[in-house]
Amino acid sequence: MFGDKEETLTREQQDNVVRWIARGYDVHAVDFISFSKDKSTGMYLLSFRLNSNKNYETTISINEKEEFSQSDGILGLNPISRFRELEKKKTLDKEYKIDISQIEITYLEE
Repeated sequence: MFGDKEETLTREQQDNVVRWIARGYDVHAVDFISFSKDKSTGMYLLSFRLNSNKNYETTISINEKEEFSQSDGILGLNPISRFRELEKKKTLDKEYKIDISQIEITYLEE
């Protein structure tokens, strides 16, 4: 209402999040569930599910939406105990150019 538009991320920004995840975790699917801005804190909240498993659902918070435009990065998922079995034995460097073409992605707005 009154000029407010629903917050969303581009496919490229969502691909960047998949890269961040794939550098530290063994994933074959990422389903983006929702994206919003918390009006009281100003934080952006992104919810997603890994490997089509409800047990691997989580939400991350980020201060600036522009952070999603950066392909370099690594994400640590919480709670740690829930995602431990998906962790790679060796986390890749945040600048590592990871190939996400084999990861099935369900984007927001699909």
